[in-house]
Amino acid sequence: MMDPTRKQPVGYLLAFQGLNMGEFLAQDLTLFSPFNTGSAPSYAEAKLDTEKQLISCVGIISNITLPTGVGDPIEIDAYISAANANQIRGKLEKSLTTTTVTKLAWWVCGFDENNKGWYEISHPLDPATVSGQLNARGGGEYHIDVRDAVKIGGGIDIAVHPFSFQVIPAADATFNFHRATSMNEKSVIRWGLKIGNAA
Repeated sequence: MMDPTRKQPVGYLLAFQGLNMGEFLAQDLTLFSPFNTGSAPSYAEAKLDTEKQLISCVGIISNITLPTGVGDPIEIDAYISAANANQIRGKLEKSLTTTTVTKLAWWVCGFDENNKGWYEISHPLDPATVSGQLNARGGGEYHIDVRDAVKIGGGIDIAVHPFSFQVIPAADATFNFHRATSMNEKSVIRWGLKIGNAA
């Protein structure tokens, strides 16, 4: 159970492109962000208006699970607009011609209770965005789903759609992710595998 006296982490889905969609999912949600360090995020894909504390995004993340192994999936649950949900639904109503995700980006920030400041918890590091494939369930099905609209509260007085997906790394590619548990404790997650690199 969440502690109501603690500032909770906040995450934003910044890009989801691929699947041969006619149009990519738009950054059509503009939301307040509590990240008030006075400086722009170090992650350039997170375009935060530091004066108004507003950020434009594809969706707001409710849960993200980062990989623990080089081939494990990234799992993201988010809320997206009706327009973006319709884009995904339209694609999933037919057999997917490709499961390639050409661009994926996210940004998660949190509050360090000990040091009394906001910090960046997670985002792609190098390269700045991720590419990969939808993770297969088996039987020709994939881990991607969009559901009927809900209202999530928290000052967001619009109907949004739960959107969940899993992505595994692109073949013969590697990615680095920033991960931090406090303002001072940072690490790099390495994801993907290249085969046959020259020494």
